[in-house]
Amino acid sequence: MAETVYDFKTMLRTEEVTSPTAAGVTTANVTLGKPIFDDDTSTLDILSDLATDTPAYSASSYNSTTRQLLTSGLTANTTRVLTVSYDVNALEGFDAIVLIVDRWPFIWLLLVIIFPLVGIGAIFIGRGD
Repeated sequence: MAETVYDFKTMLRTEEVTSPTAAGVTTANVTLGKPIFDDDTSTLDILSDLATDTPAYSASSYNSTTRQLLTSGLTANTTRVLTVSYDVNALEGFDAIVLIVDRWPFIWLLLVIIFPLVGIGAIFIGRGD
C-alpha cells in the first residue's frame, strides 16, 4: 500500500538541460526546476545525447536548498543535452489531500477492521433486551 500512496503523491518530471564542460573538466552542476520529492535521489535518471558520456551522480551530490545536482562521467570540453527525470510532489498546494493520503493506512484500518468489530459488538449488546 505504501507504494500506491507514494505513486499518488508524486509525478515524474523530465527536463532537458544544456550542459557544457571545459577542457579537463568531466563534471557539471545541473539545476533542477523543482525539488526532488523527499530528497529521494534514487528516483533520478540522467541521460546524455553524447555517446561518450556516462552521466552519474551520488546521493550526496544533490543540494536540496539550491536544487543543484553534481553530475560526473561527462566528456571534457564538450556541450551536451542532459535529460534528467525525477519524482516531484504532485500534490503541492493540496494540503488537505496530503493529510488524508498520509493517514490512509489508519483510515483503512478503521474501515475494514474496527468498524465491523464495533458493529458485531453492538449486535450482541442489542440482543440482551
